[in-house]
Amino acid sequence: MPPIASVDVPASTANLGSGFDAFAAALSLKLRAELHHGDEAGIVLHAHGEGVPGPDADPEENLLIRAFREGMRAAHGSPTGSGAWRVEVSSMIPAARGLGSSAAAIVAGLLLGASVGRSAPPVDELFELAAQLEGHPDNAAAALYGGFTLAVAGEPGGRAVLRRFRAPEAWIPVLFISGTESRTGEMRAVLPESVPHADAVRQAARSALLATAVMTSDAGMLRRAMDDRLHQPYRLSRLPGAAALIADAYDHGAAGAALSGAGPSVLAICDSPAVAHSVEKSWNAAGLPGMATRLRFDTAGARLAHAEARA
Repeated sequence: MPPIASVDVPASTANLGSGFDAFAAALSLKLRAELHHGDEAGIVLHAHGEGVPGPDADPEENLLIRAFREGMRAAHGSPTGSGAWRVEVSSMIPAARGLGSSAAAIVAGLLLGASVGRSAPPVDELFELAAQLEGHPDNAAAALYGGFTLAVAGEPGGRAVLRRFRAPEAWIPVLFISGTESRTGEMRAVLPESVPHADAVRQAARSALLATAVMTSDAGMLRRAMDDRLHQPYRLSRLPGAAALIADAYDHGAAGAALSGAGPSVLAICDSPAVAHSVEKSWNAAGLPGMATRLRFDTAGARLAHAEARA
């Protein structure tokens, strides 16, 4: 039987250097989830691929299932947890690598849950729910809307400010997907409670430069714009080889390079196929656990399809 609904959600890379907890971009790695009627009451999850829960994982702690219930509640459909559902998940997004696997699962769950309600809530309402479940809005924005996003958390009880920018056509993301894991919570714990005033001033200027580079498609600004002092220096000391990968990317002509999210994966943005090939080849020859791959910036964001639409 065909699924009731299916959704494709992109991976995401956040921070982009100086855009800590605000900037992100969607990538062409995808998570796909399909919703089917189940055989018994409750939600059964069948998952395979990268970043999926192990067989001993508690389903009640699974982000996709929690988001599915929130999506149903937001759509004013069945009460949370009612009905019989089966969710089939296939993911290309590795977990705990700085690639937005949690945000992708949350967005997928929300969209599928909302799809079975009586009335679908506005996408901006789903974004607010995704940001709450994720704990910060950057990856959630890119996963839901695609492209480059700027999401600034609102005051307590207020909505986030969100802007989406198209991905410059000439920019090519090259990713070193680390073979080791790094939990966001652990990487936040290494950050200091305060930073020198000079570093804060420098960061504000560079994050403004980053926004300008994206809006004007000016790759020449990226090296300075992605040079971060707020989080990368503290995290790189805990991620062997990551700083060398960033330096190597610049040595081979990358326009910009930074940790992907909290790491340990590393992102390079290149402005020509030749440079992208050079960075990818050099990274794969570096001897570090993991692999380098050229991707694309996703421009569509999460895409939901209903069975009727495919009939």
